Amino acid sequence: MKNPVGNTAEDAQRHFRAAMGGGSQVVLSPVSASTSNYVYLTDTGCIVRFPHNDWVREGFYRERKLLDLLDGRLGIAIPHIAHFNESPVFMSYKAIDGMVASRDVVSTLDSKRRARFGATLGDFMARLHGEPLERYDFLPRHYGEDLLRQLRENAETIGRRDPEGRVGGLLAESLEAWEEVRNGDDHNVLLHQDLHGQNLICNPDTGDLIGVLDFTLAWIGDPLWDFPEVYRCGADILEHTVAVYTAQSGRHINTEAVKIISRLQLMRSLDRAQRGSAREAQVLERIRAHP
Repeated sequence: MKNPVGNTAEDAQRHFRAAMGGGSQVVLSPVSASTSNYVYLTDTGCIVRFPHNDWVREGFYRERKLLDLLDGRLGIAIPHIAHFNESPVFMSYKAIDGMVASRDVVSTLDSKRRARFGATLGDFMARLHGEPLERYDFLPRHYGEDLLRQLRENAETIGRRDPEGRVGGLLAESLEAWEEVRNGDDHNVLLHQDLHGQNLICNPDTGDLIGVLDFTLAWIGDPLWDFPEVYRCGADILEHTVAVYTAQSGRHINTEAVKIISRLQLMRSLDRAQRGSAREAQVLERIRAHP
């Protein structure tokens, strides 16, 4: 999509007001630098999301169907779409009250609240991964394979993006290690795939997870793929999440495998980052610091 609709607050506001009709004067303010959505908050307390590209646009249609099927099934709040616009495509829903659990915010939680955050996240993930897959046949199943294929094909190019020369060897090592720990198709589940802090809403007083946003990237695959973002919140939070998740789902989560996927996802981010950009430098730093 060239010059995507909604890529500026002014453009998003114009399309939103036109869709609402009735002389709407709702004001939109940007609230997120998402990699797949342009996200705004209205002065009436609604979230409005526009897709970055055609792939995400198609994902919006799947997300709308998925959210309807998941309504009331996950033990926490998820978006309830108030308006889905088809031309141009965008969606809006009431914002979920609470605190966005960004990395900076989570770092301020004390040990008790971090434990509660991890435990309630584990409960949510166990519920999500326990959903009967036959209800979600419209979701893709190839995300993981596509990511791995692209990393293999671009391995040499990715390696050259590291002036210190460490990334190429780490990528090869990670790809080999993943083949040894993956579960294949034996235990596929419904995955959110985008459980970073900006999509998680928590109670700042207790640490409890109370809401999850943005199901655009949902797919069917190995449950391990949903855990890397949790790990990047902190090893202790991952430990609490896995403990509750395993107790409720009966699935064992190999935390070393989670770290491998985390590295592979960072490699993909490096591959996609613009050369010489601040984003490229940021991802390289994260890869080098990754355990």
